[in-house]
Amino acid sequence: MSVFNFKIKLNSKKMITESSYIVPQKKDYAMRFTLFTLLLMFVFAGCSKPSAEEMYKKGEDAQRAEQFDDALALYQELTATYPDSARTPEAWYAIGIIYQNHKQSYHQAIQAFRQLVDKYPNHATSSSASFLIGFIYNNDLKNIDSARIAYEDFIKRYPDNQLADDAQFELSNLGKSPDEIIQAQAAQEEKKPVKKMKKK
Repeated sequence: MSVFNFKIKLNSKKMITESSYIVPQKKDYAMRFTLFTLLLMFVFAGCSKPSAEEMYKKGEDAQRAEQFDDALALYQELTATYPDSARTPEAWYAIGIIYQNHKQSYHQAIQAFRQLVDKYPNHATSSSASFLIGFIYNNDLKNIDSARIAYEDFIKRYPDNQLADDAQFELSNLGKSPDEIIQAQAAQEEKKPVKKMKKK
């Protein structure tokens, strides 16, 4: 370190001020810059958002602990922050399931399932989400017209899906009570021809 003294004089006899200060040398600048950079990195690392995988895991943990509001907040943040993540379709599906089964917020469940079906139609959960839209309209909201549209859309999108027969069954029984469905099935069984066993 170098120490300089300087004097400011108005007249040669009278001194106005006198001070000493330290002028840092080049090594000190480099060290200060390095420390400042490390401090910034530490601050920004502490402020960074968790990854999509971390958010999804925390959402799953909250869902298992039946902390559904926390789970929804985490899943929704994931879908907004990481729309292209592999976990985003799963988060949309989880949002729909929570709204349907635990919040009974059926319209919000349908919105979540639609986001999944429209944005990620080939994801493994999309076919189930599409089916559940029709199911909610039919069984929870009792909206037969919307249920019909949703089931027809499901069959059109996923004709070879294992739920396609269920969707067709739901379509043919829209508006019927469980008793009416049972009676109709019993009547169909009676109409089937009885196969006779051949004697050996």
